[in-house]
Amino acid sequence: MKPAPVLLALALACGKALAADTPQIIQRMLAAADTLSYRGHVVQIEGDQAQSLHILHRAGADGGLDRVRSLQGTYWELRRQGQNCRIALSTARPAHDEALVAAAFASLLPRRLQKLAEFYEFTPVGKGRLADHAADFTLARPRDQFRFAYLLGTDTATGLLLKAGLIDSQGKVLRQVFFVDLELVQTLDDAEWLQETGSSPAQLQWTEHILGQRPSADAIPWTIGTLPPGFGVSGYIRRQSPDSSQDVEQLTISDGLATVSVFIDTPAPGEQSLLGAGRVQAMPAFGARLDGRQVTALGAAPMATLKQVVEALTPVSPTSLATPAASPATSGAPP
Repeated sequence: MKPAPVLLALALACGKALAADTPQIIQRMLAAADTLSYRGHVVQIEGDQAQSLHILHRAGADGGLDRVRSLQGTYWELRRQGQNCRIALSTARPAHDEALVAAAFASLLPRRLQKLAEFYEFTPVGKGRLADHAADFTLARPRDQFRFAYLLGTDTATGLLLKAGLIDSQGKVLRQVFFVDLELVQTLDDAEWLQETGSSPAQLQWTEHILGQRPSADAIPWTIGTLPPGFGVSGYIRRQSPDSSQDVEQLTISDGLATVSVFIDTPAPGEQSLLGAGRVQAMPAFGARLDGRQVTALGAAPMATLKQVVEALTPVSPTSLATPAASPATSGAPP
């Protein structure tokens, strides 16, 4: 393992190549992801749900390389290099972008935060200890009403992101992901990088994704009006509801950090649907009727964001809603 001063010098040298207006904390997180190799375990907690992950990370350009596998529940594995991402699943469950971020948060989240830096004010709020490393804590406070705050914990010696917590406007932690142990290493050899684990299923379904790829506007039967600043369409899919024979459309809107899922279907006669602000389980939600269709947006975002997303939607034509297409599924992770 390289001594901490050497790692710090590498990180600072890389940081000098970044844009001068990028906040220093982001520069150090980006440089650490590019210059450090490490292995460790990560826990993500959201509501009453938790998942644990094993992470291998190799130094390299554009955030290096990640290999991540789940340690509980259904097995899945992720391998990322730059914007190319391969995911292995043992079921047909589709990939969820927020799961990708959780899996590689130390390398992905800083890059996404860099693109949104103008929307946040970064304030140091203290020091502490994470995964047996001295840590600096910084609050990324949103400058507008469309984002929640982030509490970032970074390694004091290297700047590596050790913890990220999403905090709503009432100060409640909605989601947090953090290392529980972390070992910085000089290199990760191929034997360790390619090693299969005893718990990995023999049959896995591999899918490939390009992070930041947006769906074609032609594939979306909706006109998208003015979205909150920084947000864009990152995915669209139409599929049959598991509870009925009807099709359900799902639009994914994201600023790269927060993801809003918009579900669109035709309610049954007499069916009670969400109109206005509410919650679906613990998740903030906003619902409305558009041309007889129920449109419901939900996600870990302020109500102002959910409301503006719903109000930005207009069907291209009534015909496009009445005639389901043959699953023109497109999906892509936010930039």
